[in-house]
Amino acid sequence: MTDAPNPQSLSGLGRARRSIVNFLRRMRAPAYPNSPAAWTGGMSMAAVLIFFFILLLHPFDELLSRDLSSHDGPLSSMRVLTDIGLSQWYLIPAFFIAVCLIGIDWRNLPHSRRVRLGVIYAQATFAFWSVALSGILTNIAKFCIGRARPKFIDTLGANGFSPFDAGYDFASFPSGHSTTMGAVGAVLALWFPRWRVPIILATLFIAFTRIVARAHYPTDVVAGYSVGFLFTLALARFLAGRRAAFLFDGSRFFPVLRFRDQFWR
Repeated sequence: MTDAPNPQSLSGLGRARRSIVNFLRRMRAPAYPNSPAAWTGGMSMAAVLIFFFILLLHPFDELLSRDLSSHDGPLSSMRVLTDIGLSQWYLIPAFFIAVCLIGIDWRNLPHSRRVRLGVIYAQATFAFWSVALSGILTNIAKFCIGRARPKFIDTLGANGFSPFDAGYDFASFPSGHSTTMGAVGAVLALWFPRWRVPIILATLFIAFTRIVARAHYPTDVVAGYSVGFLFTLALARFLAGRRAAFLFDGSRFFPVLRFRDQFWR
């Protein structure tokens, strides 16, 4: 009979495998007793209101798209900001940080350093999955809905649809860049609660540039940003219920970072 391997003797790959197994086990576990739900009635109400707002905004899609995307308009300079919404700007650094930290032998580190690196690892992983999973949801919706891009506005109008047509041309609704900005806005709002309103306004502004770039209609942007923001918030609340990366702080709607006080010491 062989002895169980000593955790301190595990290789980096072994420690990474152990960390992943522990994480998956924790995600499958039920939430702690009396933890608030990940998805609330208020979030459902917000989703319904956003849906009706999109319906009300839809008749103005063509008019707003033509006016805001005018090549000679005063907003034309905003096009340079639109690629801030590319998901790879956030997925690659978050993945790199998580991979670099997952194989660390945490047991040999001082407690204060272990806490700080643990927070960085947890939040990098959270940011990665927030952007990645909300982007996957948006791409599935794009494929199923198949809305034509604004470049076809003169031939198909704002109501050109070709469901299940893979490719760029019929992938307008929802906006992928805006989904990324919604996810990033929610992540940063959770990390920096004092700057929550400016962060949301700034990321909304960047999502808005997709209209100016004539890549999306206004309703595409609203839908995409909402998917990214609400999904990320629900994921944070799901993790808080399991005390992973986040915690619920009394009656606050937004969960707070786990070990936030020790991290800033």
